[in-house]
Amino acid sequence: MAKVISYANQKGGVGKSTLCIQTAFYLSLKRKKKVLVVDMDGQGNTSSRLAPRVVDDDGSFEPILSGTKTAELFQDSLESIEVIKCPAGMDLIHTPKNDPALFEMEAVPLDQAMNPARNLAELFEQYDYVLIDCPPSLGRKLVAALAMSTHVVCPVKLSGFAVDGVEGLLNTILGIREGYNNHLNILGIIINDMDRSVNHDRSLKELEGSVPELLFKHKIMHRPPLDSAITEGIPVWQLRYGHVAAKEVEAVLKELLAKVG
Repeated sequence: MAKVISYANQKGGVGKSTLCIQTAFYLSLKRKKKVLVVDMDGQGNTSSRLAPRVVDDDGSFEPILSGTKTAELFQDSLESIEVIKCPAGMDLIHTPKNDPALFEMEAVPLDQAMNPARNLAELFEQYDYVLIDCPPSLGRKLVAALAMSTHVVCPVKLSGFAVDGVEGLLNTILGIREGYNNHLNILGIIINDMDRSVNHDRSLKELEGSVPELLFKHKIMHRPPLDSAITEGIPVWQLRYGHVAAKEVEAVLKELLAKVG
């Protein structure tokens, strides 16, 4: 049975997509696992970084997107699901950039948010891991993602409101677990893009005082090479100057996979 991991936070810019993408690279390329990525974020960043691409003369690229779109998973029934075969070895159910069809799914009845779980159940059996990049908001798409997940992890960027944001997110996750998926396991909170500032240190201490049992031991510091790797759509360890960032990311991913079991 596939281990289905959602990357969730109600805020954007915390590293949710970054960690999902780097996990996909790590599992596919280093662990040689069969991986499916489901892009539930309407911005489509994960899809654009993992999909096959056409590279222009100036080095920019356009993703080649085909097959079933994530928004289609909300239909009452699907005759078939066509995944994208990505260059790095994982499969992908994609979302085009700023896809209006997926944004519209926030208005569907709550029961319809259960359709992705129903439509994907058989497909999930073909994989070791399924990774879901959740939307940066609390709504139907997050319910849909967590309803079909076995695990959820919460990347967090430290700020003055970190504790409030985490508490709100955890309450939402607990509500979804109680109402729709009592098998959902909360893996914990990954601190991402941390620096040595007084503000970050204060926010970390607040989290340590509020939810110490949920904090990952390993953290990812502010590492520009990680941003570069995501911009280029490559594993961070492939950058010549990315070894420190790669070491931190790998430590976090090993801890995550140990928690998943």
